[in-house]
Order: sequence, then structure tokens, then C-alpha cells
Amino acid sequence: MIRRKYKYFPMVISAPSGGGKTVVRSGLLKLDKRFAFSVTCTTRPKRPGEIDGKDYYFVTVEQFKRMLREGLLLEWAKVHGNYYGTPVKSVVEVLGKGRIPVMTIDVKGARAVKKIFPEAITVFLLPPDLKTLVQRLERRGEAPENVAVRLETARSEIKVASRFDYLVINDKLRETIREVAAIAELETRKTGRNLDKVKAFGNQLLKRKSL
Repeated sequence: MIRRKYKYFPMVISAPSGGGKTVVRSGLLKLDKRFAFSVTCTTRPKRPGEIDGKDYYFVTVEQFKRMLREGLLLEWAKVHGNYYGTPVKSVVEVLGKGRIPVMTIDVKGARAVKKIFPEAITVFLLPPDLKTLVQRLERRGEAPENVAVRLETARSEIKVASRFDYLVINDKLRETIREVAAIAELETRKTGRNLDKVKAFGNQLLKRKSL
């Protein structure tokens, strides 16, 4: 557990494959400069348009396993035959800059992040219906057999959606992005995250009384 005091907190966005978490993350980064992408690493091949070090750190299986052995990963998982993981360093660096690291990871990864960063906020994105999810996977170019595998995974992921702090229906993208941003804004106002400000104001009152 990392106990250092930071201004903000990690935000974890999970969703079934095709649920739109990557697009929502990109929208958050454009909407508010407080959000920053916490880059994850993966052994899967690059998709068209993806950039190494920006979308993911693309590594070999051997490189990934070495990072795992050395304790450099905050969380990791093997999904559809490929490894994914979040370097601890990437999250800490973003927090240290006074920004909100946004992580798009699976449900197991979300639990792992909560163990290290209990103050982290988890958001589960749910497509409006099954038909929409299938259409998104097909538009992404997934082969029929891959769609079937991802839908099977989605069934198990949805079963644990209730463990997340917030649920957002990803129907209209712009509205979804603003809803997730509003969740982060709400969290920054919680009293528990601002006790230092309450204490400082109380001290000012005590000083005034003693004058």
C-alpha cells in the first residue's frame, strides 16, 4: 500500500471488450488537463494507428515476465492470450505531478489497484445493450470467433460490476465522458480528501480567537 499524500487519486475505468473505455479515456484527456494517461504495457501486437509509449508500451513476453519478477507492475493479467500490466512508476509519476492518472484495465486489475491505492476510484462502463456491444466489436474488425470469446469474457466481467464505485452507461460518448469527469470532480470535493483544508481553517479560527 502506497501511503504518500497526493493531491489527486488514480481513476480506473473498466468495461467489457468493446465497451469504449479507451475512447472515453481519450475524451477525458482532451476535456480536462487534470487527467493524464497512465500508460500500460502489453504483449499484444500494435493495432493500426497505435503508438508505442503513448497508447501502450509494447513489449515481448520475456520483457513482461522480467518486469513481473522484479515487482515493477502494479497489476497484470493475461487476456485473450496476451499479457497486460500497469507499471507502478507510471502511476506514481502522474500523481506526483498533481494530476489524475486514468487507467483502462480489466476488473481483476481494478481490484489490484485498490489494494495499493485504496483511495483510487473505479468506474465500470456498460454498453446500453448487447446488440450495441456486438456491433462495436464487429466495427473494430474482430473475427466472429474472437467476438464469441470476448462476449464470454464479458459475461464474467459484468458479474462483478457491482464491486465498482460507479457505473456509467456508455450510450452517447460525449455524455459518457462528461459523466466520468463529473465523478472525478465529485470525488475531489469529499470531506475525507480535504481534511487538511478543514484543519487549516480551524487553526486560523483558533489564532483569531487568541488575539
